[in-house]
Amino acid sequence: MSIYLSNGAQVLELPRDLIWVDELTWSKVTQKTERGIFGTLVIDAMARNGGQPITLQGDGNSAWISRATLRTLKAWSAIPGLRMTLRILAEEFEVVFDHGDAEETRAIAMQSVIEYSDPEDSDYYCSLVLRFIEASETL
Repeated sequence: MSIYLSNGAQVLELPRDLIWVDELTWSKVTQKTERGIFGTLVIDAMARNGGQPITLQGDGNSAWISRATLRTLKAWSAIPGLRMTLRILAEEFEVVFDHGDAEETRAIAMQSVIEYSDPEDSDYYCSLVLRFIEASETL
């Protein structure tokens, strides 16, 4: 099944062998527990409104992608809060890149298949990792 990421009219086809590694680990419910003044357990639970992490990851030497497509992804990731549409597993999600709040967190990670001193747009990279956050919250 194909995976597409679109920014308005511009559509990128992503490698088909990307794996959605955190698809089933996110919970739509959040809760916090605390003790009341008399020791009674108080549980606050609520439905989350958006914010599901979507991490697409190549496995080892898979998820090959051209330098040209990576340059487009890098340009899109440089636009703060850019909302895009991700089509994966017959579903559509409104997403933003997940830059995280730690210096080592990266929205895009990959490795080159072959190291070139002067890479061209047709050169390939592999082991692609894309990190998104679902941004379809309703107000």
